[in-house]
Amino acid sequence: MRLINFGVRRKPEVQMAPLIDVVFLLLIFYAVTTQFVTDDRLKLKLPEAKTAESEGVGREEMPPEVKIAADGTIWINDVIVPDDELEAQMQALVERAPGKTVILKGDRDADYGIVVRVLDTARAAGATMIQMSADRPKE
Repeated sequence: MRLINFGVRRKPEVQMAPLIDVVFLLLIFYAVTTQFVTDDRLKLKLPEAKTAESEGVGREEMPPEVKIAADGTIWINDVIVPDDELEAQMQALVERAPGKTVILKGDRDADYGIVVRVLDTARAAGATMIQMSADRPKE
């Protein structure tokens, strides 16, 4: 019978090659399975303007956005606002807005009368600056 010699011990090692393989496999797994979040709730096709400017401020300094969809629904802070609550919601929005500025984004197919009504409601609520959004034409 052969006995094992417990007096001689090998120094434990950490094998790096399998560890690196596992890390790369996890990286590939997360890269393939990650879903990139897109906001599909409201797709606006903004009108095009050659003189449209890009947004030059950070997200924390951004004025609030009021969006008007092609079907005439009005969105404030990504929530649909009924017509009877528009004035109250706009008043609260303008009071919290930095510099009483509001960004108005209207779909190019939206009814012009609704856009003007929202613009008038924002001005009546005390908005001192209303920015109209547009996209630059693709060249």
